[in-house]
Amino acid sequence: MPALQPDTEQMTRFAKDEHDGPIVMINLLKFKDKAEYGPDDPEVSEGLTGEEAYNRYGEGLVALGNDPQIGLKQIYGGTGAGYLIGGGEEWDRVLVVHYPSRQHMLRMMRDPRYQKAHRHREAGLKYQELIETHPMG
Repeated sequence: MPALQPDTEQMTRFAKDEHDGPIVMINLLKFKDKAEYGPDDPEVSEGLTGEEAYNRYGEGLVALGNDPQIGLKQIYGGTGAGYLIGGGEEWDRVLVVHYPSRQHMLRMMRDPRYQKAHRHREAGLKYQELIETHPMG
């Protein structure tokens, strides 16, 4: 079921999982029509779409990809174009992101640069599904 954040059980399970190799996260994203910033945020008067706000979040993560302590690497990004098999939510964007390990991803989530960019994610993202995968081979 799509959500905006992991619940406590999901986050605990993720943090305690013993897999210590690389992980690849598949992000299925649905944007708000209009970004929802707080009344004191400077962007509130810009009239951004949810996608534009989320793009600012992505721009904020670029530096984190260059930090070897975090090492995130976007492998793929594209717009949702519909289903060939199955069906369900029409996603606005699909991102595939590689992390050297789950500890790298957890470190990113605690990083002040991530926290600073995160408000744009909250302003623009309606909900998502985030699927953890482990590379084969």
